[in-house]
Amino acid sequence: MSSLPRQLEDGIGAGERPMPEVEARPASERYEQFGQAVASHPVAAPPAAGRLIVSDARPGLPPLAALERDWKRLQRMAHPANPFLSWEWQSAWAAARPDGARPLVVAETHPAGGLAGLLALQRVRRRGLWQLEFLAQGSGGDELDCLLHPEAPPGVAGRLWAAALARGRWDLLRLESQHAPGAAACIAALPFGGVRLAGEWLPWLPLPASFEAFLAAQSANFRAEIRRRRRSLFRRLPGARIECARSPWAVADGLEHLFRLHQVRRRQQGGRGIFTPAMRAFHHRAAAGMTAAGPAAAIEARLYLLRTPTAVIAALYGFQSATRFFYYQSGFDPAAGEHSPGTVLLSAVIEDCIARGLESFEFLRGEEAYKNRWTAARRHSPATLAAGSPAGRAFLALRRLRRRFAGAQP
Repeated sequence: MSSLPRQLEDGIGAGERPMPEVEARPASERYEQFGQAVASHPVAAPPAAGRLIVSDARPGLPPLAALERDWKRLQRMAHPANPFLSWEWQSAWAAARPDGARPLVVAETHPAGGLAGLLALQRVRRRGLWQLEFLAQGSGGDELDCLLHPEAPPGVAGRLWAAALARGRWDLLRLESQHAPGAAACIAALPFGGVRLAGEWLPWLPLPASFEAFLAAQSANFRAEIRRRRRSLFRRLPGARIECARSPWAVADGLEHLFRLHQVRRRQQGGRGIFTPAMRAFHHRAAAGMTAAGPAAAIEARLYLLRTPTAVIAALYGFQSATRFFYYQSGFDPAAGEHSPGTVLLSAVIEDCIARGLESFEFLRGEEAYKNRWTAARRHSPATLAAGSPAGRAFLALRRLRRRFAGAQP
């Protein structure tokens, strides 16, 4: 667990006691259960360069675990970096299977060795139809796409999509949270064409050279409010501090605080929260994979905690990948709401990202009102819907009919 930079005002990060690192478990242990679940046969030697590799749960095909080394190597070179396309995130989802999905991964080898590209999908039964989706599409990740080598031969993305769509039966292709530049290759590979839906807008904050420069670009009211709330919290809660959990055991402990605070807040609002037992298991597995590699990892899980001497009153969970920070989820204790712990913690995390030289703070999907106070910048994330069988085409026709009667766009 590491303190935030000393530049942060109002005593943030003061008085933190260093915590020892724990030895990371080898990959063979971390993914043992998943490897056993998808294969009971020996893994074939890697094919020649330029050949396709298909991995799913059926006998006679390489297990997903066989791709771990090359997948990690590819994600270190891919641009833009995205934690939601990483081996750690996607394999954890396949292992936990919160939605009961079956993974389908297609990769193409690179002439120079390793992989030129990789596409991770899943088959899942919904509404009586076999749907093809991005692997971990329901995890809350954004900008999902093929993972491509920066020097991949032309047409790799199209070949990956064509191979995946031709693999087995599917009724409906439903892709959400797509990376906009990659959507065209997908649609071009569809046998019957597809519908490109409106999708969502992803708020993001370009980070300036300093936190003071960020505040200076905001309204006078916003600047005064952030400074006032920070001063007030640390004055009224003596001994409060902000910590950043990074070691495997510290992140695991911090996740439990996040789960608790998030669920308490959602119940207060009349909701149920997203952290079901299966989702908790998924996040523990994904975070363990990201933290096991230590500071040299391409993807780093970071969990910020706002503590008082007696309790954790706010938590913020996210991922750093290259020069981007992805703000995934947060929670705070409603009993401490008068101190604005969520706002204070968010401001401190943004300040920490700026101090460490990051270039963007990704708020991810969702049009929550508080995001508009921090940034007006948006990226578009499209969605695609297509049919792969008569049942799928009937579903889309019925959908269009219903939306037409409702006065919505097709």
